[in-house]
Amino acid sequence: MAGIKVVVDSTSDIPQDIRESHGIVMVPLKVHFDPEVYLDHVEITPAQFYRKIKDSQVHPRTSQPSPGEFVEVYRRLGQDGSKILSIHLSKNMSGTYQSAVLAKSMIPEVDVEVMDSRLASMGYGVMAIAAARAAAEGKGVSECIDVAERVRQHVHLYFAVDTLDYLRRNGRIGRAQHLLGSLLQFKPILTVDNDGFVSSYDKVRGRGRVLPRLEEIFREHIPEGSSVVAVVAHAGAREDAEKLVSGFRASYNIRETVVTDLGPVIGTHTGPGTLACFVVDVSRLGFWPPAPSKEVN
Repeated sequence: MAGIKVVVDSTSDIPQDIRESHGIVMVPLKVHFDPEVYLDHVEITPAQFYRKIKDSQVHPRTSQPSPGEFVEVYRRLGQDGSKILSIHLSKNMSGTYQSAVLAKSMIPEVDVEVMDSRLASMGYGVMAIAAARAAAEGKGVSECIDVAERVRQHVHLYFAVDTLDYLRRNGRIGRAQHLLGSLLQFKPILTVDNDGFVSSYDKVRGRGRVLPRLEEIFREHIPEGSSVVAVVAHAGAREDAEKLVSGFRASYNIRETVVTDLGPVIGTHTGPGTLACFVVDVSRLGFWPPAPSKEVN
């Protein structure tokens, strides 16, 4: 049935069950352990990836989908006359957005809107979820884009990495470069700035200070007692992720919460042990679309 179809790439890290229940279509990036190549979240799971990265002598690299891969998806989804809203990883982190834009230009017969999230992982995953819920409520494309953009403006994103080596090796360190060479025993806490670049925010001495400091950072930006949607994604650190969610429950009125894995592509750039927190300040946003009552086909 014609409608609005939301498309993301695999760096959104939206869990499969949530994608399926919201009718969100995912286009995978690729992870290369030369000469082996895997489709992100399709041919290699996060658990498999983090085991492999520890054992492999080859440092993985990633590559974006080709325009042709997007064309194939857009054409299939548009066969019934549906309009497509395609939301992607920050263009300042990847060429994925540009591939999607080029694909749009190759199939003028399909109505496609491409959106640069200027975020990463579940930071824009929540944008896509909100847009898909808006579409399910019957809102038009421009209204769905507006919902996604308003959510983007109220997402607070902070992540802690064990080391900057992975970001440095893959050229994704952006405005956090000045931290190199100065960390020693410190653990960096990073964010994504308004232009979609990885940027330094703080650093703490030792892993034990990471969780308390992350909780403090969110309380500095979102008043205690606020209504929020809280997502914690982790790279093989589930126990710490669950502790963070417990901390958020003590501070906020939780509308929805998700604990999930950072996928292989994001994990290639951040490394094992990463903790990433994405909190939507629903009190200031003023709304949060309800979850679908049944699976979307």
